Amino acid sequence: MTWKTDLKLSDLDAGTEIEIECKRCGLSRYETPAQIRMKFDCQHAYLDEVEYSLCCSNRFCRGGVRISLMYDDKNEGFVGGMA
Repeated sequence: MTWKTDLKLSDLDAGTEIEIECKRCGLSRYETPAQIRMKFDCQHAYLDEVEYSLCCSNRFCRGGVRISLMYDDKNEGFVGGMA
């Protein structure tokens, strides 16, 4: 079980960006869940099913893709040290 099998496309916020990267040529693009829903009828699909149904946007490649979620956190990571 991974996060892709636990989350559905409908669970994501509208502002969440999804990075879609081709496994073959490395071309990447960013789309929102609403943009993916408009292209495909996958409202209630899990993210692993969405990943399987997408392909590279380069018409000569058309390879399989991997998806990852992009978060816009304003918080900085903890930077600690000994004073």
